[in-house]
Amino acid sequence: MRHSPEILQRRLSSSGAVLAFGSHMTFIDPESMGASIVNHITGRKYTIRRPSDLDEGPTIVSQIVAICCEPEVYDWIFREPLAGGPYTEEKAEHWLRWAREGWATGSHFVFAVVDDKGQLAAACDIKSNDPMAEVGYWASQDHRGVMTNTLKEICSFAAKAGFKGLFAWTKSQNLRSRAVLERAGFVKVPSDREAHERFELLLSSGDKEE
Repeated sequence: MRHSPEILQRRLSSSGAVLAFGSHMTFIDPESMGASIVNHITGRKYTIRRPSDLDEGPTIVSQIVAICCEPEVYDWIFREPLAGGPYTEEKAEHWLRWAREGWATGSHFVFAVVDDKGQLAAACDIKSNDPMAEVGYWASQDHRGVMTNTLKEICSFAAKAGFKGLFAWTKSQNLRSRAVLERAGFVKVPSDREAHERFELLLSSGDKEE
C-alpha cells in the first residue's frame, strides 16, 4: 500500500521536520532549524533544500548540467540511458520539473544539497511513496564526501515520515557508491539484476498510523 500525501503529511509534520499546508508537504529549510550536513572527509557544511527553494534561472540549470557531465557521474548514471549522448540543459530542466512536481503531488521526494555559497553540490531522492522505496543520488566530485551524511539524513526523514525501508541499486563495480550505502547502514541483499547490487535499509519509527 502506498503512503498517501495525507499520511505522509501527518507523519512528517509530527516529526518536527516539516510544515504541512493543505494536502501538500514542505520541509523546513534545515538552515532555519540550525541543522547542517557535514562532509565526512573535509568537514565542510552543507544544507538540504527542496528543489523549489533553489534559485530559478539558467544558473541552477548550468550547475546541474556541469555535475551530471562530470566523468564519474556521467559514466555510472547517465552514459547507458543516454546511449552515450550528452546530458543537456533540456535534461536538467526536465529533472527540475520532475523534482518539484514530486513534492507537489506527494509521489516522490527530491532533496538538493547546497554548499555554504549556495552552489548545488549534490542531490538525493526517494523515488516513490511506497513503504519500501528506492533511493538514488549523485554528487559533484568537487564535493566528494558529502553524500554519506546526506543519505543518513534522508533516511532519518524517511523513518519519521513512516517509510518502512529504503533500497538502492548500484553497479557492481561502483565501489564508491557501495561505500556510501554501507556507511549509511544499508546492507547488501541478493540481486536478480546482472552486474548490479541491491542494498536495503529497514527503518523504524515511533510514529504509528492511526
